Amino acid sequence: MSELKDVITSYNSLSFSDRIVFYTTISNDITISDDTQSFLIETRFEGEGYCIYCEGKHVVKNGKRKDGIQRFLCRDCHRSFIASSDSITSRTRKSISVWAAYLKCMLDQKTLKQSSEECRISVSTAFTWRHKILDTLSELTEKTYLTGVVEADETFFNVSFKGNHKRSHDFSMPRMAHKRGNDVHAKGLSAEKVCVPCAVNDSGISYAKPGKLGKISSDCITDIFEEKIAPHAVLCTDKERAYLNLAGLNELHLIQMDADCRTISKEGKNYGIQRINAYHNRLKHFIRGFHGVSTKYLGNYIIWNDLLSGNHRNTESFFSQLWGQILCARITRYGQDIPRRPSLPVAA
Repeated sequence: MSELKDVITSYNSLSFSDRIVFYTTISNDITISDDTQSFLIETRFEGEGYCIYCEGKHVVKNGKRKDGIQRFLCRDCHRSFIASSDSITSRTRKSISVWAAYLKCMLDQKTLKQSSEECRISVSTAFTWRHKILDTLSELTEKTYLTGVVEADETFFNVSFKGNHKRSHDFSMPRMAHKRGNDVHAKGLSAEKVCVPCAVNDSGISYAKPGKLGKISSDCITDIFEEKIAPHAVLCTDKERAYLNLAGLNELHLIQMDADCRTISKEGKNYGIQRINAYHNRLKHFIRGFHGVSTKYLGNYIIWNDLLSGNHRNTESFFSQLWGQILCARITRYGQDIPRRPSLPVAA
């Protein structure tokens, strides 16, 4: 009995994120609970609860809604909420187990149709959930910090306005539709190409984000990588001059080489850009599998590709940690807001 008390005491001292990881780790499968609210209440408010808005400790029950869902009130900020407020499960009528099953489908790279059939949801809901999850992970990805030897280079994708715009009140096509999808009328690096700066370090950690239209610029490189690469790190690139400003601001040890050069020796060490070139190949192959990705969703698919990179990504422990991070993230996305995002990168 004393051991059981120790376990309970240790559990009550865990954070919300750690409690979810604990639940998913000890489960035999991904079916955690059939009741979203019950699961979140048990993990978020067991023992000493906290406010999801101000993180205050004076949280009390505040009656129930007409549908029976428990409400809570924070005595510090006087705001009322339920267990699923300010999360991707807000305003959802599906159980936690369905969300977990859908995340598993994403990690297995199943199509929207396959995922909808397995999780018993509509294809449109499957698409919405895909970007709710990826939007959540995009905020977590912004915490990426590259150290050691970092290889950086940019790649390009055709601008795409893929989607059904007939009923849209917020968007009108800026050009005639491309009947074959891949038609680019201007040669070279024009405004019909989206520049995506990418970086990967010697530990395999990567970061990439759509930047601007056309040729890369020094401002674009600085805006994307300035807080992502550790000062005094070694930065390996091709001869692109846009990286000079970034290296100067962050005191990076910049090593530039010809694009066709495999390695270069500096101070007894070999440096190259093969790792970033391999990353580009994997990313291009992944994007081609969707037969065209709308530019406004390109950043999310880049994050999805990074998730699937590496053999350790398929382990149960990785799923548990990822699932815990998704549920803990304080982000709300509504289905009608997802297609309304800017059709081109903000910098463009």
